[in-house]
Amino acid sequence: MKKIIIRITTLCLLLLSMDMQAQSLSQLIATALEKNYQIAIAKNETQIAANNNVIGNTGKLPSINIDGGMSTGWYNSQQNLADGTVRKGSMAQNTNLNLGIIANWTLFEGFKTTATRNKLGILQALGEANTKYYIEQTVSDIAVAYYQLYYEKSLLENYMESLEISRYRFQVEQKKKEIGASNAVNYGLAIVDYQTDSMNYLAQQNTIASLQVELNRLLNMDLLNNTLPTSTAFDLMQLPSKDSLLAAITRNNAAMEQTKLRALIAENDLRLAKANQYPKIDLFAGYQYTASQSAVGFVKSNSNLGPTVGVNVSFNLFNGGAVTRAITNTDLLEENTQIATEETTQNLQAQVHTLHQQYVSVANRLELAKQNTAEMQKVIEVALQQLNKGTINGFDFRLLQQNLLNSKLTTLQLQNILKNIEISLFRLSGTVVERYV
Repeated sequence: MKKIIIRITTLCLLLLSMDMQAQSLSQLIATALEKNYQIAIAKNETQIAANNNVIGNTGKLPSINIDGGMSTGWYNSQQNLADGTVRKGSMAQNTNLNLGIIANWTLFEGFKTTATRNKLGILQALGEANTKYYIEQTVSDIAVAYYQLYYEKSLLENYMESLEISRYRFQVEQKKKEIGASNAVNYGLAIVDYQTDSMNYLAQQNTIASLQVELNRLLNMDLLNNTLPTSTAFDLMQLPSKDSLLAAITRNNAAMEQTKLRALIAENDLRLAKANQYPKIDLFAGYQYTASQSAVGFVKSNSNLGPTVGVNVSFNLFNGGAVTRAITNTDLLEENTQIATEETTQNLQAQVHTLHQQYVSVANRLELAKQNTAEMQKVIEVALQQLNKGTINGFDFRLLQQNLLNSKLTTLQLQNILKNIEISLFRLSGTVVERYV
């Protein structure tokens, strides 16, 4: 039995001595903002939207094109003239050449260019809002994982403390057995409890390793990197009032901002659809050169060189009702975005009300849990003295030991819940980055 105890103790000490790199939450967040895949993609998409938000992408500037072409053909030709003359040619060559530069400028297109420019600006703003959303979500995820890792580490320390108590109890029972003052039942239970606490400790080490992999994934770091938090407490922050949180949602919440921008995009889409009800006026100007040569005919060669200007006006009279349908459907889509904005507002406000109420409830329970832990700590100290004197049996001592462990776990769990609620409320209010970076 001594060999088993030695192996368990050695393994636990080995796990405790593993190379762990302690990092603060702000350090981890800085790493994520630099390396996180989703944030990098969102930033690139924002840059694409910014690149598209230029006047040249609205159709407001003229287009200038150079066109040119040359063609040569060989034909068997016959021309019957009015005076009865007949002209024939076998494989007569016919050559045409044209070259020109044309500028086209749309003077009016139903205010489409203005609506397009507005939409491009909103799309850029939406890209920035998306980037903000992913940054806030990543910061929240890392903060949650960080404090979860701290929770699991604290849980490991409690398991280790429980393991030390179990080992002390086993050593007491072992000494009693050596002098004949113990019985086989108490001695066997001490061994079983010590091994059970050892298994809990080893299982908790595995939980921490799995959580470290998830944290490294968020950070885009080596998945097997051993990272432990530098925090020695949950460091709960002072929450703003519920009214302040509700007001902050309207001002700062990224999801709310996204919804509002989508509503503006839908509004401009409706303007674009209505633009098709107006005529389109184009002004064009250019300079052209044309030349042709013909082996058969009155004119053997012909050339033209000079400027050309003109105006094109087009107006759709009927296209199967496509314009009307497009306007009707776009109008419904705009209405949907307004409904989505109202729904998002209500959902976010409901989350704030629920989380704030949970925070108050959990905070009250936490105070009671801390009192229970303090009382149980006093009880276990007395029980250890009684166990050493033999005035309490191993079974009763184990129950007290479990009560102490459970009270500590309850305190840790409630602290972790409070921290998660705090992170969620700061994310909803759009202040999570400034709070934890």
